[in-house]
Amino acid sequence: MDRRQFMRMVAASGMTLGLPMTANIAHAAPNRFWVSVHASGGWDPTSLCDPKGDAPRSDGRGPVNNFAAADIKTAGSIAYAPVPATVTNATEKAEIELMYDTFFQTQAGRLLVINGVDTGTNSHSTGTRTTWSGSADLGMPAFAALAAAASAPNEPMSFLTNGGYDYTDGLVAAARVSGSGQFSALANPNHPSTNSTNRYLPDATFEALAATKRQRLESLIGSEQLPQRKKTMSDLSGVRSSGRNNLDAIAQKLNGRTTSGLKGQAEMAVAAFATGLGVSANMVSGGFDTHGNHDTSHYRNMRTLLDGVHHLWTRLEEEGLADRTTVLISSDFGRTPYYNSGNGKDHWNVTSVMAMGAGIRGGRTIGATDPEFRALRVNPETFLPDSNGIVLTPAHVHRALRRLAGIESADLDRRYPISADTLNLFS
Repeated sequence: MDRRQFMRMVAASGMTLGLPMTANIAHAAPNRFWVSVHASGGWDPTSLCDPKGDAPRSDGRGPVNNFAAADIKTAGSIAYAPVPATVTNATEKAEIELMYDTFFQTQAGRLLVINGVDTGTNSHSTGTRTTWSGSADLGMPAFAALAAAASAPNEPMSFLTNGGYDYTDGLVAAARVSGSGQFSALANPNHPSTNSTNRYLPDATFEALAATKRQRLESLIGSEQLPQRKKTMSDLSGVRSSGRNNLDAIAQKLNGRTTSGLKGQAEMAVAAFATGLGVSANMVSGGFDTHGNHDTSHYRNMRTLLDGVHHLWTRLEEEGLADRTTVLISSDFGRTPYYNSGNGKDHWNVTSVMAMGAGIRGGRTIGATDPEFRALRVNPETFLPDSNGIVLTPAHVHRALRRLAGIESADLDRRYPISADTLNLFS
């Protein structure tokens, strides 16, 4: 059984490898990167990039939002929500407003907003799978896994994931390292903490132990008589050596950054891309399942999400990777266009997708919803409302993604079919 067969068997069994095994294989470094940012729990686009306002609903259920339509903000052709007065902590409200303004005013020129995307579900598991694979079918790999498998299936951190929908169907191994802080601890096992210069053992002792382990493995390899066992042990030695080098390369690129949360996930993704060890990454920010006290919780979590994406883009620019990276931001589904008795919002099938970076013509909003946040049919070429048009779905987004990634009509595309026409969504 070769390494790839083994990795597929492990992935299919549901086992998790923190860092996938890899051998030293000569290859060109990846030059195209993908980041999927998942707002876990079902975000509310009307509190972000598809705002409506507080006009009374026709069914008397109350307003869609707790802010006036006149207060809706714009950045170029992109509309975004103001922070309502129901966020009563003045300091927090100011911080959220600053992040919203910073993100949209800075990123609008490269940002594409796709509104009125119908997921066809209000189930968390189905919605997450549909949003990030383009299909509700079980067994459909995430786009991030497809992208990694298409260009760098043998890279040690080809697909870096922090959760969300990261099913790979054995195409690649999912490298699970949550944040730069945890990774720094893993890369420096002799340190009691990532912020400490102390050591558990003196450096000389720690290196002596490592040398003894290497010598023991080399001795075992030398004494082995069976060719297959000898080869397997030799491969193991190579994997360990390569893994150590990979950890060192990532740790050096992080350069002491041990940020937690979404920013830490961004640091890890950029470090993996910059060292040529990774191709795609899942980033995840939670707290969006706001069945109660929607405004208080949702805007706070939106601030964290936008701050993390803004940090990601800043780091990509610093590493010279922005022109080769595509970032997609979305969620399980949307939230109801009205508040429940607990001032929360429940599950709703309509959502939005935001995209930026390589291959994305930004400064645009396409797709549409009506004043009560129902998906409108749009013309498949102009994406303007058209009663004879189509309703946009995650399948349309993923067909366009596959074209952008160069895997449309390739073996992976045929193996995992998506039932939708390919639309010119991104360019």
